[in-house]
Amino acid sequence: MDAETLRFLITIVGATATFCWGLWTWRTARRDQLQAQSQEGERLAEARRIEATRPFLEKQLELYAEAARVCARIASAHDGADAVARFWELYWGELALVENREVEAKMVQFGQALQYMPEDRSELRHRALELAAACRASLARSWGVDAWVAPDLASERSGPPKRA
Repeated sequence: MDAETLRFLITIVGATATFCWGLWTWRTARRDQLQAQSQEGERLAEARRIEATRPFLEKQLELYAEAARVCARIASAHDGADAVARFWELYWGELALVENREVEAKMVQFGQALQYMPEDRSELRHRALELAAACRASLARSWGVDAWVAPDLASERSGPPKRA
């Protein structure tokens, strides 16, 4: 093989290798670009979903907080006629619009404890804490915020906090 043919072959091989390298890097960059666009699209879709559900989520947050507050008032005070009336309003009305099954079950349990054991504050306190925990878990799922999920403290609390 003479030198000119060898140079020609090296040129062809070099050009082919350069072309293949360029094609490979272009395809890799294009794949990464498409993947980034897909992830951005998913992020935007999730943001739009949250924005579209924001009025519902805000109402859910408001009513869950009120339900937890009302149950806490009933469980901790002996004179809570207004709180009891508000509990039943939430139970039969507004809360049913936004509650999930777990919160509904905890509201039912609190309502049963209120009807059948109204003087047993320890049972009412226990049910109030369970309701608050169910509301917190529901909100964490609804908002997609894992930071809202905390250890279940309802079973650890049996009375007022102890002071050191």
